[in-house]
Amino acid sequence: MNNNNSSCESGKAVKRIREGDDTTTAAPDRLSHLPDFIIHHILSFLDTRWAVQTSVLSRSWRSAWKHVPVLNLDSLWFRKYSIFQRFVDNVLSLRHPFKVHEMSFILYDHYDEEEDDEERDVSFIVKVAKYALSHGTHHLEFKLLGSRGYNDTYRFSNLFGTISNCDLKTLELVGVCIDNGFGSSRLQMLTTLNLTWCTLTSDQNGVCNPFSNCPCLEKLILNDCRHWDWQESDLKIFAPQLRSLYMDNVDWFANVEIFTPRLKSFDFNSVLKELKFSKLTISSLDLAVIRIYDEADSMEGNEESVTQRLISLFQGLSNVTTLRLEPGTIKVALSSINSEFLEQQSSPFTRLKTLIVDADQVPYLPITYFLEGSSVAEPTIEFVYYDTGYFPWIVSVASRVTQIAVP
Repeated sequence: MNNNNSSCESGKAVKRIREGDDTTTAAPDRLSHLPDFIIHHILSFLDTRWAVQTSVLSRSWRSAWKHVPVLNLDSLWFRKYSIFQRFVDNVLSLRHPFKVHEMSFILYDHYDEEEDDEERDVSFIVKVAKYALSHGTHHLEFKLLGSRGYNDTYRFSNLFGTISNCDLKTLELVGVCIDNGFGSSRLQMLTTLNLTWCTLTSDQNGVCNPFSNCPCLEKLILNDCRHWDWQESDLKIFAPQLRSLYMDNVDWFANVEIFTPRLKSFDFNSVLKELKFSKLTISSLDLAVIRIYDEADSMEGNEESVTQRLISLFQGLSNVTTLRLEPGTIKVALSSINSEFLEQQSSPFTRLKTLIVDADQVPYLPITYFLEGSSVAEPTIEFVYYDTGYFPWIVSVASRVTQIAVP
């Protein structure tokens, strides 16, 4: 009898342990006891779709996603546009009316044409854009992948309206048509602007001056941007406070004028035939990285014109202290065709301390042109050795650098 009772008790004990009823063996629920601000911080690293799904973890997490100051809305995780739109509408309506510190909105062009209605698309996108501005967003990533900014309905002024006062500090746009001067908007606090696959509109005189209403702009990235109607016009970058400028494949402009007296870093990547700087106003530059590429036969018969374009670019960089010429620049732009002509020109580089070049391209390099005008006592040349590995068309990071002093 006693044996039966003891066996029953032991069986109940085992059952309690298996079911988690025994408090001495059950692991504590540490997630539920985390402070709210830590939970919100954890959820801020997730896509909003996954953040919403954490509401099933426990009662304390049921409404946690509604207080997260970061929104990551990505259509890649939704098989239909209508489902993504409904999800975003619910998130914006159910979320507590707190400020959004960071917001990412990515709309992919991977849906069937029969399902998409352009007017509905635009109204939905406008709703998201205005929500970001009305909730004090500091950092906004707004990507319309697939449009490349050629659709006039995706014009910045149509999507965001007129901005008179907002908290935006960082703005990344993809596939948006940028109004000249951003329309009538004034982005007083914007310090970083990143434009990719965007088109730029011009005024009645054919001049694109999109950044004039960004008085505090310090960092500007232009990646594969063109004029809106594919007509050649002049691009003017007027940014007195700009410190860093990156330009990659910014073509279809007749002339490019840059007024950035406080610029410290300039990274330029372009096709040789599109090199069209008319005026560069840069008072003091710490680093300039120049990448110029093109087919070698495109220079035949145009050697003098091409060289004049290079000289115009180098003259605008006369105050740089460190100049890096990527392999393509030397091989194509500074080939033996142009070296003799360059050697006859006076060097514009008056403050150059360091010249960084690919070691394999030294025979093409007119050293006198770059260094003879420097007021630095001992300017140096850094030879960079590249390792291409198994993929010769991909250049990896430098494997070894040798520095020598130039008398």
